[in-house]
Amino acid sequence: MESISRLNKSIEYLQSQIEELLPLLKRNPDDFALKLQIENYKSEISNLQKSLHDANLKRNKEIIALRLRGNIARFGTFPLESVGGITNSFSNALYKTSQFLQYGKKGGKKIESILKNSLDIRLEGMASGSTIFYISAKTSPDIFGKSLIQNSLENTFELFSSNNEIELMENIEKVGVKNSKYFSKFLDELVKDELEIELTWESPDYEAREWIGDKDKILMFSNTFKSIEVSEPEVLNFQAELITLSLKNKIEIRDIETGQIFSVRYESSFTEILKEFHIGELRDVTMTKTTIISTVSQKEKTEYNLLEI
Repeated sequence: MESISRLNKSIEYLQSQIEELLPLLKRNPDDFALKLQIENYKSEISNLQKSLHDANLKRNKEIIALRLRGNIARFGTFPLESVGGITNSFSNALYKTSQFLQYGKKGGKKIESILKNSLDIRLEGMASGSTIFYISAKTSPDIFGKSLIQNSLENTFELFSSNNEIELMENIEKVGVKNSKYFSKFLDELVKDELEIELTWESPDYEAREWIGDKDKILMFSNTFKSIEVSEPEVLNFQAELITLSLKNKIEIRDIETGQIFSVRYESSFTEILKEFHIGELRDVTMTKTTIISTVSQKEKTEYNLLEI
């Protein structure tokens, strides 16, 4: 069986090939060879997605290790009252990130129930003689082979890869701006107990993803999260031209009237809809505009989220 990385790259390549052929087909709608080539690519993609689904089913679950260091984490023991606060706040941050990636700002009991059953995030155990906690979550691939928890972990580690406040402000949209409060609670638990942490996860490509949170980094993240103010979302409606399409939850569009270009994030439920669209198409777009401000540095960032297209 091909590696998950190779399968993903093959799918992305074939989708890019289809995107290149579609404008040609639009100019030559009766070209049978072009139609056949596109259908062949689509068939190959379908087969690869089945292989990706099977590979992720075999993987079964994702394991994240939290190695804690500090005065209270000595000699392989750990105060019981601190265990729940740290592991629960971290798993809650993962859960909320997954909800954001899959459903955007939507919520409710039905969505919460679906996510809880799909992710099944739980404390897997503690390493013998060490202060390492293991958290697990089901890989749970969808019918196209994609795993929501894998995407959430990738985005979480991208967030934690930020080296300073500026990078953190840029990366915060990967987990959802309003979800920063859940990461802030997790970091506050570490600050309260004067702990440092090493987070690790073996990605589907057998790459060890790692974040070493020393006290300075934890404080930088915590203080930045606390300084963030988020404006009320403003709803924008206009006709737009599709400039780029991406399977990584972003598209670029141009406002036909003003010529302004927007990079717009979309939730995973839009993925299959967007696959039917083509570069250069005109579409009526509804999106939200949210402004994020750091009250300390006064740095601003604007985030756009797709509502309808």
